[in-house]
Amino acid sequence: METALVDPGDRYAPREASFLRMIDTPSGTIKLNGIGCEGIDTLDAVTIDDAERTIRGSGDGSEPTDHYGAGFAILHRGEEALWLLSSWWRSGGIATEDLWRADLSSRSSRFHAVEEKVMACVWELGVIDFERRAWIETAMAGRPIPEYLAARLPRSDV
Repeated sequence: METALVDPGDRYAPREASFLRMIDTPSGTIKLNGIGCEGIDTLDAVTIDDAERTIRGSGDGSEPTDHYGAGFAILHRGEEALWLLSSWWRSGGIATEDLWRADLSSRSSRFHAVEEKVMACVWELGVIDFERRAWIETAMAGRPIPEYLAARLPRSDV
């Protein structure tokens, strides 16, 4: 059997990530984090505002009602698109997921729901791991949920 290798274009290179802002919604508070394939500063204020509007507008009644009112989101400027993931923490240590995408070529970063079966890329999984650890070390350790919300992803590579 021949050894398979990933395409050279799919090889890993670190990307810069950081906490961006808190988003208060009628359902609770979301910590918005960002990732940029060419640095975190490529996420401009308009794009971040569009992501916040998308998250705020996602309360269409389809989200679970039994979440803890705390969650996280990731805005990722990748090589091919803008990606937006949003999760609420539920009982049992379960995170929900909504996923949107916007074209890089468009002047506006209007996000559209992603219907295909994708979850997250390797860079987003780095941020998800930070949020997972923060949830375990705070809320799941019996500490107040505001302590989870205060745990912020430092500017770092993922």
